[in-house]
Amino acid sequence: MKTYKRETAWVLLATLAGAFVYGHGAGQEAVVDSAKFMATPVFLFAAGAFGLDAIAKQFGGR
Repeated sequence: MKTYKRETAWVLLATLAGAFVYGHGAGQEAVVDSAKFMATPVFLFAAGAFGLDAIAKQFGGR
C-alpha cells in the first residue's frame, strides 16, 4: 500500500520554496513571515518521510 509520504513532502517543500520566492519578489513580508512559521514543521515532516523510507529500504521493512 502506497502512503505518498515522499510525494507529500516534495509538494510541501515546493510550496514553501514558492512562498519564500513570492514573498521576497513581491516584497510582502507577511508571506515571508508565514513561510518562516511553517518552515520547521515542513522540514520535520520531510525529514521523517525521507528518513523512514530510507530505513525501510535499508532493513527491508516491507
